[in-house]
Formats: sequence, C-alpha cells, structure tokens
Amino acid sequence: MNWEQIASDFAWDGSWRDIYVLNTSEADWQGVWDILLEWTPPASFSVSGKIESMPLGIEAALKSETGSLLSFYVGPIQLACHFFSAVEIEFDFDPRQVSGGTEIEQLDRFMRLLGDATGKQVILTQENDQEAIIARYSLDLESVVWTALS
Repeated sequence: MNWEQIASDFAWDGSWRDIYVLNTSEADWQGVWDILLEWTPPASFSVSGKIESMPLGIEAALKSETGSLLSFYVGPIQLACHFFSAVEIEFDFDPRQVSGGTEIEQLDRFMRLLGDATGKQVILTQENDQEAIIARYSLDLESVVWTALS
C-alpha cells in the first residue's frame, strides 16, 4: 500500500468512513465483542448517552432500544459502533484522523483482526456506501487489499 495512492480517499469531504463485516450472526458479534472487552485503551460503552460497564455478552447492545454506542481507539483513530443491525457489524470514523502510513497500518491490522475473528470479509468504504470500497480483507486474501477510488 502506498499512502500517496489512497490519501485522497481520506480527504475531508464532510462524510465519515465505514468499516463493515457483512452477513454476520450474533456469534460473529460476540467474537468481536470479546476482543473489544480486552481492548487497550479500554472501549467506552454508553446507553442513551450514559457511560456504562460493557456487558460480557453482546445481546444487551444489540437489543437496546435506547441507543447503545461503543467507542474506542485504533491508534489515534476513534471508531464508533452504533449497533444498527445484527446482520452487519459497522464501525465509523472521521477520515481526518488518518494522515499517513502509520494510521493505514493500524486500520489494516484492525481489519485483519475483524476478519480473522469472524471468518468473514471486511470492507472499508465511503460512508453508507458498501460499493465504494477503499480496502477489503478476507481470509483467502491473506492481507488487506487497498484500492484507490479517486
């Protein structure tokens, strides 16, 4: 991956970037949740804006009607998960927090961690556009493949 080739995909355009794991089950969610329970620095979990302890099981977050939010850092990049659906895991982040190869390496490692934990494809996209893929990872690829969209 060459930062100069993909830098424009992280240029501020008023929208976030999303990381998706598609076609997930509650078991996939739990695998990711178990990783985030041990995350350093610790993840922050809130319900209706109030910080709470992370439950051991994912069920409470997925079934919350009051709006659960998980927030944590991958290096300097703050990721958020809003638990929109049980059939996809989605994290979003502000692309202005990605300014070079170091952050790309950290996103790369996180995507591989998600893919290895779930056995599913992981994609990094433009906000709310699963077709506008910036990077993808799956077990058969063995590494993250970056695609310059611009």
